[in-house]
Amino acid sequence: MARFSFDLPTLRPLRLALAATALVAFGATADARSHHKAQHKVQHRSTHLADLWTGCRSGDPDKRIAACTEIIELGAQETKHNHVVAHVNRGGAYHAKGDYDLAIADYDMALQMDRRAAAAALSARAAAKRAKGDVAGAIGDYDTLIEAQPKSTEAYIGRADARQSAGDLDRAIADYDKALQLDKKSAMALANRGRAYKAKGDLDHALADFDAAVKLEPKSARALLDRAAFYQAKGDLDHALADYDAAIARDGKQAVSYNNRGLALHAKGDYDKALADFSKAIELDPKYARAYLNRANALRGKHELEPAKADLEQALRLDPNLAAAKKALDDVTKLLANRAVAPSPH
Repeated sequence: MARFSFDLPTLRPLRLALAATALVAFGATADARSHHKAQHKVQHRSTHLADLWTGCRSGDPDKRIAACTEIIELGAQETKHNHVVAHVNRGGAYHAKGDYDLAIADYDMALQMDRRAAAAALSARAAAKRAKGDVAGAIGDYDTLIEAQPKSTEAYIGRADARQSAGDLDRAIADYDKALQLDKKSAMALANRGRAYKAKGDLDHALADFDAAVKLEPKSARALLDRAAFYQAKGDLDHALADYDAAIARDGKQAVSYNNRGLALHAKGDYDKALADFSKAIELDPKYARAYLNRANALRGKHELEPAKADLEQALRLDPNLAAAKKALDDVTKLLANRAVAPSPH
């Protein structure tokens, strides 16, 4: 059999070539690993940023504040537009928590950074100012917004609401009229104008607006609640209860619906059902001071004074200025004292 062999001068170049090839392959592998790590890092950052934006739009105020704050703290790594959005979103979360000063500060920052954000930020800042009790400031923001967007139905409704809360009913109605000229199908403008007419004592116009709002949005709990409150104020408890039932059927998560239906039931002398409704209102909103007051009054109707006293004390912890609760607590305390000294029956 023939044998093949390489002499040393031929073998050495081959070995060197093989070694060089191995080095090139090692270098290519290292580059690939480095590139993979870089890609992974970019992908991780992109995923984290997407998660942050999901949080910054969350319905949970605390989650939204945390995520939006982290986005804001990214500084130059985020665009100016995204910083504006993060400030507006965080402002909305602060508003939801009742931190109106912090909300206003965020809206101020958004407006300083980009005047193109004026529509959203001005409207939101006006709402925060109104919630804080700065009605004049809210109206000023709505004035600016209306000047910039004279066909904004929402701006006219917002200014009308602020004027109504200030007791300027005629000018509020004029703004609602303008809103309805711009959008004849605005159930909100109709319902809110109905409240203004009701406050003026113009009950015919008020009921007409509430009926029109319900007709436009038959599935809206809000419109039904407005009409129910109108009937309740007139003493028409059966119509009021029918509207409250319908409102709760459409949206069973509004504490005010149960509280107000409880008041109607109480007025009819149905204390047990009234108690159930007040308890449901408190379950939905544990900080609802008036629901505690109303449940206490229903408990008094059943002569259950100790739990009534506890509810009144809780109402005053939540709202120390609730005058009706102060008076009721004085009355219940006296009744309990009288009961304690009354002679026991033989």
